[in-house]
Amino acid sequence: MTLRRRLSFIARELGTTWTGPDRLVSGVAPLDLAGPDMLGLCADLRQAERLSSSRAAAVIVPRDSAALCRLARERALKVADPRRALRRLLEMFAPAERLRPGQAQTSLVERGARVHRQARVEAGAVVESGAIVGAGTLIAAGAFVGRGARIGCGCRIGPNAVVMGCCRIGDRVVVGAGSVLGGEGFGFVEEQGAWRRVPQVGTLEIEDEVEIGAHCTVDRGTLGETRIGAGSKLDAQVHIAHNVRIGRGVLIAAQCGLSGSVTVGDGAILGGKVGVADHRSIGAGAQVGAGSGVGSHVPAGVRVAGYPAVPIGDWLRMVAEQRRRARRPAAKRGRS
Repeated sequence: MTLRRRLSFIARELGTTWTGPDRLVSGVAPLDLAGPDMLGLCADLRQAERLSSSRAAAVIVPRDSAALCRLARERALKVADPRRALRRLLEMFAPAERLRPGQAQTSLVERGARVHRQARVEAGAVVESGAIVGAGTLIAAGAFVGRGARIGCGCRIGPNAVVMGCCRIGDRVVVGAGSVLGGEGFGFVEEQGAWRRVPQVGTLEIEDEVEIGAHCTVDRGTLGETRIGAGSKLDAQVHIAHNVRIGRGVLIAAQCGLSGSVTVGDGAILGGKVGVADHRSIGAGAQVGAGSGVGSHVPAGVRVAGYPAVPIGDWLRMVAEQRRRARRPAAKRGRS
């Protein structure tokens, strides 16, 4: 059954007011797809043209944008931050499915595993002896939880994800489909002309409310631990090598690779496809632009970009100079 809410109720939930017709709406959609029983979202002026032609019953707009409020006219649902409002609306109209505890007949929970009776283990999943799974946690279809692993309460371990026995996972952690946690780190030494593997015997510690996207790999420590701090979020296809330490509230976008023993401070942000050389540190609150290669330490609060990564102001000047030189005639470039 479709969930419907009145616009006055939605306005109260978003901390604002609604003075237009108090219609029932059934959800939120992009401006060009929203029908007369839907909400639309217009976060900035780049969407102004679509706002004018949208059929949405009401449009969420930033209250500090006079231009967008004027365009939306009587349909304007004015909020302080449209993207935060969108998050609340999606929770309202598309609530998460309630977990149904139990173990599928085709799952395998070994004798000696401790799976809380309020947890759920789906078809084809394996939980080995000595593993602990907390209340309200989902072990999705085909997932693997290794011997001795500990998973807290309210977690979501996605389909075909792997949690090796060296993992210690806190509460309300989300692990995307196909991710591998606690795998062997990339450690080798050369002996007599051949590469010999260095045994990896450390742990992987994942604190509360971490989210790890699909097809990520996070290696265990060589001797000590690899750690991801509370509230940090990893996009899909991210690799975290052995002994990396990630602080609290860090954002790491898709296809980043952090080499061994990298340290990332609290609140840092890494754009997509960032590579970080081993034993480097990225300070708290620092930001690294997409596609950058970090080969030296990044101080706290500094924004860097480029390959090799430099302060973003320097990088922008370098790019501007390269473009200026590329536009000059060849003869003049040779004399510069």
